[in-house]
Amino acid sequence: MRALAACLLALMLTACAQTSDSAPNAPASYLAGTSWRRVDDTNANPHGATMAFSTDRASGYTGCNNWFASVTHDGEALRFGNVGTTRRACDGAGVQIDTERSFLAVIQATRYAHYDQDALVLLDENQQVIAEFNVE
Repeated sequence: MRALAACLLALMLTACAQTSDSAPNAPASYLAGTSWRRVDDTNANPHGATMAFSTDRASGYTGCNNWFASVTHDGEALRFGNVGTTRRACDGAGVQIDTERSFLAVIQATRYAHYDQDALVLLDENQQVIAEFNVE
């Protein structure tokens, strides 16, 4: 009986060791689980652009369409991958399309982010502020 118990204990310890050793060492996503609304676009429609982050993805609303992209970040460095959007008909000459164009340009130009509990600031390659968001 003791031999069986010792064998089971050895198997359990081996399984635990393999699980912790084989787990990927992906960096923690400090933005994962957060949601934001753009506040610096004074021409935006009442709903404005939004973004929400998961571990390696971001998605939201452009002011006209829904959007989604992959995200990579390391410390303050933040990059969005290729952005996909839905294709709703928007007011082609109005506020909605201008809000969308502005927001998509920000996503493409983002290289850094400053984040605290209530605010997210996106910066370009020169670390100039290009968009500001408040927690949603």
